[in-house]
Amino acid sequence: METIQNQDGSTLLLVPSGDFLMGTDDSEAEQMIRQYGWRADCCHDERPQHTVYLDAFYICQYPVTVAQYARYLEETGALPPDCWDDPRFNAPQQPVIGVSRYEALAYAVWAGLRLPTEAEWEKAARSDDGRRWPWGNEWDPHRLNVAESGIGQPTDVDHFASAGNVSPYGVCDMVGNVWEWCLDRYVADYYEDCPRENPRCTKPEVHYDGYYVMRGGSWYNSGDHSRCAARYNRFAQMRRRHVGFRCAHDV
Repeated sequence: METIQNQDGSTLLLVPSGDFLMGTDDSEAEQMIRQYGWRADCCHDERPQHTVYLDAFYICQYPVTVAQYARYLEETGALPPDCWDDPRFNAPQQPVIGVSRYEALAYAVWAGLRLPTEAEWEKAARSDDGRRWPWGNEWDPHRLNVAESGIGQPTDVDHFASAGNVSPYGVCDMVGNVWEWCLDRYVADYYEDCPRENPRCTKPEVHYDGYYVMRGGSWYNSGDHSRCAARYNRFAQMRRRHVGFRCAHDV
């Protein structure tokens, strides 16, 4: 497994170039809704499932931690995120939370990295076999930190690695724990006509439609959000106690 060590203390793992299945097939969506009792519209923006080609890239093994963000604050004088002094959210190896997309982008620039596209995020989580979760195709709330797990706050970024919350590329904690900002603008029907190679939605932002993509679900949300293909969206300035980020890098 090829890795690089970054100046901010991150380990980045190589995701090789090639095709993968992005999104959720109609029949699979219906099966999950019946099997797990999830909302009927939980997969509405993940269709149609389609094949995407991505160039190789690196992605951080873990989300950015409180300890890493503390060093960033010390070196730059940036304002701390929400809940920075709350002991439920500031253990060194917890993922940093309360960070807007603008702040995540600023950290990435400082670290010499960038945010992943949502296609890169999804491939890093599920590989090329279309699996629903990083560990496979069966839901298990004991493998990740979501509302059904009953933990009620973020866990250390490596907490569920031994339980199998590790993708085929070795990337950890991609589902559950905290939402992760991506580069893309959010458009619900983007998959209907998106590029086949290296897609990234760059729809112009206007004041009433400034949503950006988040991925992975969180400790605060139900498990239907915490799938490799699940998409979510919020305004870039939003800061919440269940939202963090991880970084990526070009090869």
